[in-house]
Amino acid sequence: MVLRCLVVLSVASACGEVKRPVDAGAVGGDAIDEAATTYRGTRDVVAPVTFGGKLGDQNFCTYMITLKQLVIELAITPSGQVRTGHVQDLNVETTTADCPNGTIPPNIAMYTLASATPSQTGMTLAFQGAASNEPTVDLVVELSTAGSAHQASLGFHRSNASPPLDWSVVTTLALSAQ
Repeated sequence: MVLRCLVVLSVASACGEVKRPVDAGAVGGDAIDEAATTYRGTRDVVAPVTFGGKLGDQNFCTYMITLKQLVIELAITPSGQVRTGHVQDLNVETTTADCPNGTIPPNIAMYTLASATPSQTGMTLAFQGAASNEPTVDLVVELSTAGSAHQASLGFHRSNASPPLDWSVVTTLALSAQ
C-alpha cells in the first residue's frame, strides 16, 4: 500500500505545471502573455462595385455587389499582437433588368482570423471564410496602428469566378475599443 502511494505521488509530480494559459482561438495557439482588448469597426453599407459586362467578344450580365452590415472585431494586445478576429457582412448582389440570369441571394458571410504577420504598416491579417459563404471570397486586412488608434483596411476578392465575374471590394474602418 505504501509503495502504491509512492508510485501515485511520483507520477503526479512528474506531470509538471502549466505556467501560461493558451487561448484556443488565438492565431497559432499562442500563449496569452498579456490581456487583449476587443476593437470593433462597423459600416452600414460599403459602396457597390460593378462586375461582369463585356470581355473580348463575350457579353456577360452586368452585376453589382454591395456589402452591408459590415462588422470587424479584433482582440489586440497592448504590444500590437492580434489574438483573435472575426468579420461578418451581408452580401447583396443585384443585376440589370435585361439580364436573363439570376443573382446569388443575399446572405451573411463570416470570416475567422487564420494568420497575422507583421507588415511595414502594422499587421497583415488573413481570414478564412466559412464553408457556407456564397460566393467564395478571400479576405485580407491591413491593420495599422498610430498610438492607441487602430485602423483596418479590408480587401475582399471573389475567388470562385474568373474575370469579368470576379470582383474586389476595399474599405477602411476605424476601430474602437469595446
